[in-house]
Amino acid sequence: MSRAADYTIKGFLYQFNKTLLEILNSPDGSSITAEGIIEDVEIVTTSLMKKAIQCKYHEASKTFISSSIFKPLLQMMCHFHANPGANIHYILFAHYPSVTGTSQPSIGKTDLQAALNSNNRDSEKYITQLRGKVDLDKFLSKFVMEFGPSFNSLVAQVNTALKINGIPVGDIDTLAYPNAIHMIATISTKHKVMDRNITKQQLLKNLKSIRKTAISRWTMALHTRKHLLDARRKQLKTQLDKNSRTRYFVVDSKSLDDYNTEIVLFISDYIDKYHFKTAHISTPVLCLCTSEEDFQNVEKRLYEKGIMLADGYIGGRFYEKMFFRNPITSGTRNTFRREFTLRMLRWEANGTMLNNQKCDDLFIIGEPDCALLNTGDVNVEHLAATSLKEIKYVIGVSNVYE
Repeated sequence: MSRAADYTIKGFLYQFNKTLLEILNSPDGSSITAEGIIEDVEIVTTSLMKKAIQCKYHEASKTFISSSIFKPLLQMMCHFHANPGANIHYILFAHYPSVTGTSQPSIGKTDLQAALNSNNRDSEKYITQLRGKVDLDKFLSKFVMEFGPSFNSLVAQVNTALKINGIPVGDIDTLAYPNAIHMIATISTKHKVMDRNITKQQLLKNLKSIRKTAISRWTMALHTRKHLLDARRKQLKTQLDKNSRTRYFVVDSKSLDDYNTEIVLFISDYIDKYHFKTAHISTPVLCLCTSEEDFQNVEKRLYEKGIMLADGYIGGRFYEKMFFRNPITSGTRNTFRREFTLRMLRWEANGTMLNNQKCDDLFIIGEPDCALLNTGDVNVEHLAATSLKEIKYVIGVSNVYE
């Protein structure tokens, strides 16, 4: 991962941590909206006022210069100007490594005027709406610039807040905290404002009921990544060790960085670990979210590796009965053979057909759009990592995760 990409991901995580801290520290009855009125803004609503907090993370910046915050300042001024009667307090929460301690820069009228005189083309639409119209003094009376702590310090504050709010200390690192970050990240991407609202009570209730560690691109970017993978591996072991579970794997080729190099090895290693005994009576199903060309290429590569599969096609036509038929078996315990050891289909072509015969365990790998799957009465394990090597480690077919 490039340094720029790493800073971008850390910037989002910094924002999620700030949102989480605001929720945990909010009074009972408050409602928080992630990604609220303008970009990167969270709203904390009380009976008396609203706080609009815009969060910026500038770890790569060696020094603070006011021009780096012109855009968020202009965005907040635009909202203030368009809602003159609203009782909103605007807070710009930003981290700069060079700004520490009690001696912190202040933002005043000169900085606001400089933002309005900026020649930055990205800010032109805001400047046009504001120049000569906005009351800068009135805006400043409702605006505060806060310089946030380092990333690790903010995470420590969140962990302390989780403890204060009744989360057992032993559950915080590998269960409550990563699930909370995953929850905030998920809420922030919702399209409807009402779906981005959450209260402290709702958050804590959800966290206390979850017993699975969230594995997602966000939690895998945390410094506790190895601990999270180990925790999830331990949680899955009991289910995976059962011989007669019917398991479906829905794999998204687009969201996995190592899909092309690892998909065949992933299947081969899974079969070698979990589908080689005579007691393993349930043929696993692999559903790929990919193109027809790639699907056929994976089929060919599996055949060349000696893995026989059923895809349900006869004469170019898909037959559900052929897909779900049981393989012919032969031999004794020591020479046991199956006609095929895998069922495989493509989501875009026949994926919803899986609703006709439900599985025991559904593994959703990556971030596929498989909302049409009926998951009622099914144990769903969503492993939204970006690496199949990590997934192999989590499900116990590999002892190496990178």
